[in-house]
Amino acid sequence: MFAPVFQGLAPFDLLRPARAGVSTFPFDAPQRWYFYRARNAIYHLFRTLTAKQKVTVLAPDYNSGNEVLAMHAAGATVRYCPVGRTMRLDPAEVERQCERHRSDVLYVIHYAGWPQPMTALVDLCRRRRMLLVEDCALALLSGAEGRPLGSFGDWSVFCLYKTLPLPNGAVLVQNIEHDGVAAAIDRVELRSAGVASAAGRTAELLLQRLRSRADRIGAGLQRVKAVMGRAASALHVEREKIGDMGFDVDDVDLAMSPISERLLARMDFGAIKARRRANASRLALRLAGHATPVFRDLPDGVCPLFFPVLVPDKHRAAMALRARGVDALEFWNDRFEIEGCEVSTAERFLRDHVLELPVHQDLTARHIDHVARQIAALDLRIHDAADSVFAA
Repeated sequence: MFAPVFQGLAPFDLLRPARAGVSTFPFDAPQRWYFYRARNAIYHLFRTLTAKQKVTVLAPDYNSGNEVLAMHAAGATVRYCPVGRTMRLDPAEVERQCERHRSDVLYVIHYAGWPQPMTALVDLCRRRRMLLVEDCALALLSGAEGRPLGSFGDWSVFCLYKTLPLPNGAVLVQNIEHDGVAAAIDRVELRSAGVASAAGRTAELLLQRLRSRADRIGAGLQRVKAVMGRAASALHVEREKIGDMGFDVDDVDLAMSPISERLLARMDFGAIKARRRANASRLALRLAGHATPVFRDLPDGVCPLFFPVLVPDKHRAAMALRARGVDALEFWNDRFEIEGCEVSTAERFLRDHVLELPVHQDLTARHIDHVARQIAALDLRIHDAADSVFAA
């Protein structure tokens, strides 16, 4: 059995009729713009905010790097705020760092779908007359306090293909009246990433779905696809990557592909969220006593992207699980150094020990039980409670 870390695409997803009358945030936000990748949207937002004045952004020190590089390339000064080992911001510490750096913008990341303390952070930004940007790249369809994540901040950005079986796509949402930013984003001329990029990634999604149902056949076809990909590269067929690390200002004008638009209109977002929650709950129950979860519970409204656990050796654990048919994700290995930005001991701890387990909507109960059995067999717990406040 094979449990991929990301969801795949079923052929029926391409053929099913569009869903009419479905209202789901952020796709019903009055002011929204679609891009190829989330980092492109971040760049254009901060390029606009820095056009007439210097902007200092306070961002979490635990980040993918892509969002920080995009803000930096746009002309913003980035400074870090430490994130605790629970992947949560402490509002009191955030305020101390805002005072220290005289921040203009607070940039908040919701990790793996779990929310930050938004009521306190919104209040902080209002008192200090700061702008608030929510990074929901890992939190599409998640909510807190009866509201969707991404609706608390002045702006929010979503990465669609992390949660949905799309070849590419991101959304930038504006929740406040700010004609200057809206007009500037409206003027951005986007270009196609090319048919090869969307077709190649769509084929990968179809094969991934097949492999989760028929491992040997799917794995064989994936090898064929890899050979074809190398041949295309040798022939210099241009394809834009998805899921890569880094930032290239030459790619900020890429548009979401038409196939992503078609698929997006056919998604059952309620069913996707329900399945992810059910899978995460089942996995948590079966991992009790066998794993060290980052989050102790699954609050109402959370749509989990992954199930994050802490392991003694992230790379070794990931390799062992892959050998057993569990495609675990080594979360955010790379740190991009930004001048003037210091990281905390908690940031280093999270980069060394966080492993993401799959709980997406493609997985059946049998997949989840398979994941739990492999985790239990390998005994990947962090045993020393002194090293972790999360010991199971």
